[in-house]
Amino acid sequence: MIKLEICKEEDYHFIYQLVKDFFKKNLNVTYLKLETFEEFVKRAFITNDKYFIVKNNMDDKLGFVHIMNNNEIGYFIDPKIQGRGIGTEAVRQLMELNPREVYFATIHNENKASIRLVEKLGFLPKGTIFEKKLVKEV
Repeated sequence: MIKLEICKEEDYHFIYQLVKDFFKKNLNVTYLKLETFEEFVKRAFITNDKYFIVKNNMDDKLGFVHIMNNNEIGYFIDPKIQGRGIGTEAVRQLMELNPREVYFATIHNENKASIRLVEKLGFLPKGTIFEKKLVKEV
């Protein structure tokens, strides 16, 4: 059983580290760039995006979920416990706490686990983002 708790200032280091570790997998979406910790905290305070810490019944932090002003959801679960349905349940609770007419998630094509997560919740593919990287000569 999991629960969501609204993110507090002291949770930002935990959240930032999960995101930083995720970016190392090279499964990040094209337009996303890792901000500095200071930029992340500043943006979190000035937007109306809502961050929630995912906890188990012993209050261990398992990850986080968030919803942005534009109805985009995001989720990051500690890799050591992925594949157990925790992310799916956390996103389900996030949507219950933040009812909207539509939600969306931007997912890298190779992130099969994330695609399965949103499909379990009834999300359908909407489009594809194409990317071309120009190689700079050194």
